[in-house]
Amino acid sequence: MPDLRVRLSSGSYPIVVTSNDSRRLPALLARAATSGRIFVFYDAQFYALHGSTLRPLLKARGREVIEMVLPRGEKSKSRATLERIYAFLLGEQISRDDFILAVGGGVTSDLVGYAAATILRGIAWGVVPTTLLGMVDAAIGGKTGINHRLGKNLIGAFWHPRFVYVDTLWVNTLDRRQLTAGIGEIVKYAGLEGEPMIDTLQRYLSRPSQRILTKLVRQSVACKARIVTLDEREKNVRMFLNLGHTFGHALEHAAGYGRLLHGEAVLLGLWAAVRLSVHLKPSRATRLNAYQDIVETLVPRIPRVRIDLDRVLTAMNYDKKRSSRKMRFVLLDRPGKVFIADNVPGRTIRDTVKRTLAVCDHFGGEDA
Repeated sequence: MPDLRVRLSSGSYPIVVTSNDSRRLPALLARAATSGRIFVFYDAQFYALHGSTLRPLLKARGREVIEMVLPRGEKSKSRATLERIYAFLLGEQISRDDFILAVGGGVTSDLVGYAAATILRGIAWGVVPTTLLGMVDAAIGGKTGINHRLGKNLIGAFWHPRFVYVDTLWVNTLDRRQLTAGIGEIVKYAGLEGEPMIDTLQRYLSRPSQRILTKLVRQSVACKARIVTLDEREKNVRMFLNLGHTFGHALEHAAGYGRLLHGEAVLLGLWAAVRLSVHLKPSRATRLNAYQDIVETLVPRIPRVRIDLDRVLTAMNYDKKRSSRKMRFVLLDRPGKVFIADNVPGRTIRDTVKRTLAVCDHFGGEDA
């Protein structure tokens, strides 16, 4: 199948989605990094599992490759880790002829992409996402950044990579939580795309297979690439990609980074978004029934976690998507049809969060 592309006024870049075809990566790297050295930043977990396989591919064209391994987990998406990256790059006397490659999940691509955007006022970079969540969402679209104590992703920049290389074979070594987190973002895209993708997702959940998963990854990537092409800077339709995220980001932050994986928080956010969609218009219940069933099938896989209500509401007040000091929610009228609600009464928001927190504490196994 042809490569997908993100097309921007400043140019375009390819997104390769494959399964066990590592021959594509050296060629992509050779086209994107035409001179200088290649600085590779690995997620520690991926490096331990697959570093010995990937490193020869990166060095296949005889280029000088300089490597750094980063700690895994949302807590590393911080100013402290960013400073370590800056010190490493500056210590190696990085120049604008060099190239940066991020190899890891969404934390790695967000963090390393922001370093690439800001070191020497911008260095070319590429992404090899190695988690399911990174493959379908975080690596695509040029959003980079770090967290702040007041909220998630509040410090960052738009800095698009030169390419994204996705190999779904690596999903097979993810643990159950990481897999569920990635599926959480796929569920979001199924809500945006509509019934055909929902049908594919239902088939995968009833009988998982590499072939169906690769199809879901490609559908998710195609959806995001299309939306980013239409709206690079989130002025209008790109906001739709935040379905479930106003609740999800706040839950993730209030729980304490690392207790909920991002995709787990997104799943809980989708649970809340569906409830709020139906509350605002009860006739939506029938149209959203199949989608709601998928969310409710997956939510029990999330570990039990107790979160303070007021901490969630405070975090929501710092959400980046606020407009004129109002909370803005991306909701569903039906699968494939999104709407924006920015006049939701405070009591309704509070009640929706309370119901979601009850779900957080009711389902799951041991505390995260």
